[in-house]
Amino acid sequence: MAVGVIQSKVRSFFRPSSQKRRRPSNTSAECETKKPKNQSTPTLHNGGGAALDLQLTSPLFQNLPIEIRKMIYGLVWLGSYDNKYHLPGGRHFHFKDGHWTNTRCVMYEDDEDLDLVQKNMDTVHNSGKGDLMMWQKRLSSTWGTRHWRCEERLQYPRQTSIDRTNFMSTMLVCKRMFPEVMESILESHQFLFNDFFSAHRFFVYNPSPYISHVRHLDLSLNLTFHEYAPFIVDGPKSRIRELWEALGEISCLHSLRISLDIYDRGPWRKIPERPVTAQLKNLNVLRDFTLELPPTLPIKAHAPNMQNLDTEEETPFKIVRRPSLRYWQFTPGEVERFTWETHTKGNQSHCFITLSREARYIPNPYLVDFF
Repeated sequence: MAVGVIQSKVRSFFRPSSQKRRRPSNTSAECETKKPKNQSTPTLHNGGGAALDLQLTSPLFQNLPIEIRKMIYGLVWLGSYDNKYHLPGGRHFHFKDGHWTNTRCVMYEDDEDLDLVQKNMDTVHNSGKGDLMMWQKRLSSTWGTRHWRCEERLQYPRQTSIDRTNFMSTMLVCKRMFPEVMESILESHQFLFNDFFSAHRFFVYNPSPYISHVRHLDLSLNLTFHEYAPFIVDGPKSRIRELWEALGEISCLHSLRISLDIYDRGPWRKIPERPVTAQLKNLNVLRDFTLELPPTLPIKAHAPNMQNLDTEEETPFKIVRRPSLRYWQFTPGEVERFTWETHTKGNQSHCFITLSREARYIPNPYLVDFF
């Protein structure tokens, strides 16, 4: 059955009965009991605010249980673009210019390959045909290598019909239906956050009372080094800790993917994995729990508490490591290919960058400064 036909049938539940009114043809109609003029529809007052109409005559609420109503709401969310992308119910949420916006996730199945961008850079580098700067921009994106297509849609003119939803029109039908609609939206879609500010505002700073109904969540948190600093110096306050505590209040998460990275250290990607992920072990995720981390390179760092997670340690999440970077823009306007060389002395090892075309020293930022 076509989506348009389904939605037309669904709308019939929201329309009042349209029985044709007939004028009484005999005097017996005068004896019928009439509804008193001062009798009103049952309402519920909440704290002196606007009255809530209980909609007792509505076939949607009178004849259908809540389980069937939520199935109907699920049909309302169906769209013609759902099956064209890898995550049919994936929606990117951003807080920008004082309001929330959401756009469809347009990643493909091939984008699950965390080395896809650099494989394309290999092709351009070996053939000499293509734009390495364009791929470098995608490689260094704070959205991560899985969602670079979604980010580029926001930067250039795009087809807005792909992002269109029935969220607002359905929420405005009536006050009694509003809570059910909000719960259905949160339960039926995968929420994707690609900036820490929006994720922190959504779950910590100004959370919705329906936040516990989130079922599928994807967080790509590419942060600056100072956001990780409280875990290095054992600081009591951290916005990351606040976010983990808020996620701990969601008791029915079905799937959770968290990607942690650092973007202000160039290709040197190292974070305090053990202290940062300690709270994540207490989260209650019913099905799929994936933690994406930087590669396990022996990057030397003077800062304490910079240990990587032990691969043999039992954790409630699956650990996925990103491949080592092999391309970067060390000088403006030029993307260079490099390799990681490891030097071992005694029981200690550390790595350094070797450029393919020339011998030039690339300093390790973790040794140059602390913060």
